[in-house]
Amino acid sequence: MYIPTIEEESCIEETLKDLKEFNYLETAFRNHYLLRHHLGTYTAEEAAKIQEEYEYYAEEVLHMSTSVPYAILPDTKEPFFTDGPIHVMKHVRYIPPHKHKHSFFEFFYVLSGKCTHVCGSKRYPLTAGDFCFWQFDIPHYIHSDTDDLLAVNILIQKPAFQAYFFGVLSEQNLLNTYFNKILYGDGDSPMILFHTGNDRRLLHLICSMYQEYEKKPPHWQAMLSSYLSFLFVYLLREHQSHLATSPKEYSHDSSLEIIQYIQANYENITLETLCAKFNYTASYLSRMIKKKTGMTFSQIVTRERIEHGAWLLTHTDRSIGKIAREVHCSDTSHFCRLFLKFYGVSPGVYRSRHREKDN
Repeated sequence: MYIPTIEEESCIEETLKDLKEFNYLETAFRNHYLLRHHLGTYTAEEAAKIQEEYEYYAEEVLHMSTSVPYAILPDTKEPFFTDGPIHVMKHVRYIPPHKHKHSFFEFFYVLSGKCTHVCGSKRYPLTAGDFCFWQFDIPHYIHSDTDDLLAVNILIQKPAFQAYFFGVLSEQNLLNTYFNKILYGDGDSPMILFHTGNDRRLLHLICSMYQEYEKKPPHWQAMLSSYLSFLFVYLLREHQSHLATSPKEYSHDSSLEIIQYIQANYENITLETLCAKFNYTASYLSRMIKKKTGMTFSQIVTRERIEHGAWLLTHTDRSIGKIAREVHCSDTSHFCRLFLKFYGVSPGVYRSRHREKDN
């Protein structure tokens, strides 16, 4: 069990204290909630002022006009990215339950309390320790009407996200495809959710990112970039078994584990051995793999073998014929045809080009 140091616990406590304090938006929205649900006594003048403040902040500041089905938040420097491509912010409690969308990526982490994420037509109950990636450019909102919810939003402009996240997965192209399909709307789920529970190391990491953004010490954007890369790797390494993408089952999604198993065993794996390993029928497993990755089982295995061949071309002096045999191609011609299909050049040209770069 990981036990944070005194300094790490201090960072967590400081962040929780900051998040508990109500800001002007939360105060306005909470007052309106109390007014709307008759949970207080107000004069006509007080009620009118509360309503006026609510409408101003909801429509003018957050662009949540009731005259449109969902708000569109701009992907410009204002209001989030004035200092760089990463924005870390406290989630506003009592925010109006009105759908909004944007063309930047957003992650959401719950430090305490409960809420519901409404994404597309699906509802996800979230609780402390839940970390979410939700689908790019899809209408969504967080619903919670309690003081207890403490959560952090991490916003990342699209080019930066592609560099940070898919840069981490650059040597795991099948995982790259898996997350691409979900995050860009081609998958069968609008959200990737990790149930991390009481992971104090992850909690400290999120709190460190929040404090880094709030205090902005020297090189804080570079530090945030480093934190993000570590965050992505840490989630995949430590919480792969806690991944959920289905709001119905709301449990472990074995598809990521299956994809990673194929990657680790592509050299001699068969569909039959994969079925035996995960106790699925061949027809079900084939459909699931196709749905999650857009490729058949045989296409995945072939791609993994050819990518290994490309690595051997640039990192060894083995002949193309020997590499062809090593990646289980029937002969050199077969390997060359497949390689040309994947990389657009012959193995020989690919090897010379990459060696020129190294020199």
